[in-house]
Amino acid sequence: MLAVLGYSACRVGELVKLKVRDYRTNGEHRILNITGKGNKGRTTPLHLEAVDRPAAWLAIPGIGDDPAAPLFRPQRSARNQGKDGFRPKPMTTRAVEKLIGRYVAALSLDPNVTVHSLRVTALTTARERGSDIIDLQDFAGHTDSRTTLTYIRSRDRLSKSPAYVLKY
Repeated sequence: MLAVLGYSACRVGELVKLKVRDYRTNGEHRILNITGKGNKGRTTPLHLEAVDRPAAWLAIPGIGDDPAAPLFRPQRSARNQGKDGFRPKPMTTRAVEKLIGRYVAALSLDPNVTVHSLRVTALTTARERGSDIIDLQDFAGHTDSRTTLTYIRSRDRLSKSPAYVLKY
């Protein structure tokens, strides 16, 4: 789940809507078919760092058997860590948020890190590494590139200032 959030920049609402069939292979790419706001679909390739994790999740008995089933499901019982199986319904957005919060606390990360932070970080990092704003807009599922720009956080913007490219 963390790999999908961190490498696809999907919204938590999009994550909980994913079905087993939405994670598939297209040629040499592992992709996610994400259904976004307004039921708009987009296809997002997963980074090589992330492809093994959903595949390992689907290998757990009972998870990958039904293509129409939710990709991410809650455990059958809270204390059994999935050993007694998983419910046949999707996780709620709140359950995902709480799970991420527990990971943040366990790893002693900044308590301000949220599910949405993973989306912002993915978009900001992709932009810093040269992705075009139009490609980022499509990646994020935004209809307007100005919305995408609000996600891009300025870290080291001074060194990339247009002032340094001016030559007279």
